[in-house]
Amino acid sequence: MLASREAQEAGGAVFAANCAICHGAGGDGRGKRREGMNPPPANLTLPPWSEVANAGRTFLVIRNGAPRTAMPPWPMFTEKQVWELAAYIASLKGG
Repeated sequence: MLASREAQEAGGAVFAANCAICHGAGGDGRGKRREGMNPPPANLTLPPWSEVANAGRTFLVIRNGAPRTAMPPWPMFTEKQVWELAAYIASLKGG
């Protein structure tokens, strides 16, 4: 599922609606809400986020949030949506 174009496109739509505000439209960590965040939002175009091999880690961070950061948990997304987000993020390589 991670490599499918459909999964990446679905994840891109979820990302645009929910994640781009902090992570930026291209996933570079330069979203509108980044001001004052310490640490700043992750640049998702760089490893480990941009690596398909780390999709499980990406899944867990989306689902559970990231301690000591502004990244909240997103339990409202279905499991399928979280995997689609992970697929989209992996597609941002070097973006």
